[in-house]
Amino acid sequence: MPEDTALEVTDYVARRVGDVVREHPLVETWETSVGQAGVIDFNSLLRGGSLKEGSHVAEVRVNLINKHQRDESSIDIVLGLRPVLAKLQEETGADIKLVEDPPGPPVRATLLAEIYGPDYETLREIAKELRTEVFSSTPDVVDIDDSVTADVTEYNIVIDREKAMLTNIPPATISETVRAYVAGMNVGTVHLEYEKEPVPITFRVPAADRTGPKDLSKVFFTTPQGRQVSLMDIARVEERIAPKPIRHKDQYPVVYVTGELAQTSQVYAVYRMWDYLENKTLPSGVKLTQYFMSDPTGEGYAVRWDGEMRLTLDVFRDLGSAFAVSIVLIYLVLVGYYRSFAIPLIVMGAIPLTIIGVLPGHAIMNQYFTATSMIGVIALAGIVVRNSLLLIDFILEYRRAGNTVDEAVLAAGITRMRPILLTAFSIMLGTFIIIFDPVFGGLAVSLIFGTFASTMLTLLVIPLVYLVYERRGEKAEKT
Repeated sequence: MPEDTALEVTDYVARRVGDVVREHPLVETWETSVGQAGVIDFNSLLRGGSLKEGSHVAEVRVNLINKHQRDESSIDIVLGLRPVLAKLQEETGADIKLVEDPPGPPVRATLLAEIYGPDYETLREIAKELRTEVFSSTPDVVDIDDSVTADVTEYNIVIDREKAMLTNIPPATISETVRAYVAGMNVGTVHLEYEKEPVPITFRVPAADRTGPKDLSKVFFTTPQGRQVSLMDIARVEERIAPKPIRHKDQYPVVYVTGELAQTSQVYAVYRMWDYLENKTLPSGVKLTQYFMSDPTGEGYAVRWDGEMRLTLDVFRDLGSAFAVSIVLIYLVLVGYYRSFAIPLIVMGAIPLTIIGVLPGHAIMNQYFTATSMIGVIALAGIVVRNSLLLIDFILEYRRAGNTVDEAVLAAGITRMRPILLTAFSIMLGTFIIIFDPVFGGLAVSLIFGTFASTMLTLLVIPLVYLVYERRGEKAEKT
């Protein structure tokens, strides 16, 4: 299909999609880009958008009205649009996908299976089986695709050099003429008022006159003697299937199978597909070795789960390591400060108390536990330890003044309650402003609910734990 004709078809489908979304009452604006996906805003990084160029690619970016002015979530809106766009897809034969910009780093797809192995043709067959047998049978998985391109017919024009030289028509002239016939010829540029760059002036044969190989017979050359020679008299057209691209990642040949989710988390879908491949073989008899955090060894056929699932695991692995390091450093600092190995453990007892507020807080706010939520948990470790320090320091100072353990614990709770509560409420009010942010909402939920639960419990638990510790110490000394 000629490029300009393909652009017209792609533009037609994009406009049909635009008509569908325009009729939805909760859609505020939309923008269409034909010829390249991801040229609007930052979307060139989203799902490999910068690699999707050509006359067959278009993007319709939809902006919804403010979520505070509607009852339906974006997921519900997409679920309502899917049946209508599915009919349009059957009608036009186009591949229409509905995707949402992720709040985190860009990925090729929500669900991404990378297939590795020694024979690339076998990898293509495995991808087809994985797509039809595993992805399609997994609930809530939609927009399934793979990186294996469809068979494309390619026409090669082979010049008969002997005939061309007998007619005094150089092969280079034939090549240039055929290129101009198919792709057009730039004859100059024009400067338009609202264009930043000069716009090329292209002469091109109408698309109706170059729809197939038979139209090449309309191309004629004039010999030095003035005789008209048809292109088909000095060349022939060979038809074949164009070679398919071979993709590589980290120097290994790879085939991708991708999918999106209608409304659930990717964890459930990946777990079901992992369990399927763990217990069954593909119809071709191939048993795939599966990898998550590690990379394939290059032996046999393997699938590596990537996409948002791998990104999530990497993020929480790194944040978990950072949390563990912060706990160790806090403990070492407290050991040096108190010159004791036991008292720092009492002080740090406020840290696990935050979980009592963090997890229920996410459930109450209907918020997923995200990477920013984990950052909030790490920040809480330092905040709640400070509350324990205020109590334990006061208890130790009060005891040095000659008071009993019971008196010191009671005085600490009464005296330090006000500064601890003021600090906690200032943190909660300060972070409330970002609690509804789509990216940093998890951070606010962790800080607000974690601080509240830990503060309330710290005022009771930490003094009681210290009281038990001192009394056991006294009994041990007596015995």
